[in-house]
Amino acid sequence: MLKPRIIFVTDPLCSWCWAMLPEFLAVRAQLSAWADFDLLMGGLQVGNRRPPAAADVEMLQELWRQVAESTGAKFLGQMPADPDFIYHSEIACRAVEAMRTFQKRPPWEFFERLQEAFYLQARNVNSVDELGTLAEPFGIRPADLGSMLQSNEVIENTRIAFESAKKLGAFALPVVLLDTGAGPKLVSGGYVTAEFLVPDLDGRMAAASGTVH
Repeated sequence: MLKPRIIFVTDPLCSWCWAMLPEFLAVRAQLSAWADFDLLMGGLQVGNRRPPAAADVEMLQELWRQVAESTGAKFLGQMPADPDFIYHSEIACRAVEAMRTFQKRPPWEFFERLQEAFYLQARNVNSVDELGTLAEPFGIRPADLGSMLQSNEVIENTRIAFESAKKLGAFALPVVLLDTGAGPKLVSGGYVTAEFLVPDLDGRMAAASGTVH
């Protein structure tokens, strides 16, 4: 019998997703015996094609302050110093899909490293060179990652992920979905804690299977 699947719909440049990631990883640690866990890239920030203006930076920094105050999440509070940085997450999402292809599993550790690099170190996660540096400890040579980011397979997988997220109603992130065999269903939208999610998901899975965990 296949395990239920719990899906975290997220994006490397989603500050609320960054705040919730430790909570979701705690859920994964507690429920991994009863469910499989997956990442779905939502493509939250894919419209902008220019470097952020000063007003954009101020707006984002205010958002980060609000998220930090609400959740306790840590933020460096700075944008990357690279003048070529564009607040656009498609390349970073491609990197996640490339790592998924390489590891043949959801790349949880790499995704966490990407968000940490952006939110705690202000690194340009849209830079192919920077992404190569971040991916190298996970076993991919930077040149190989660069090739994968431009491959038809990774580009198509990223597009499919974005479309799937939208079809599932994940227009604002983060979102948690549960698939007990009848397709992914909404569990929560927005920031929620492991304290809420663990019993909620456990109850839903028990109801679907007719068993008690």
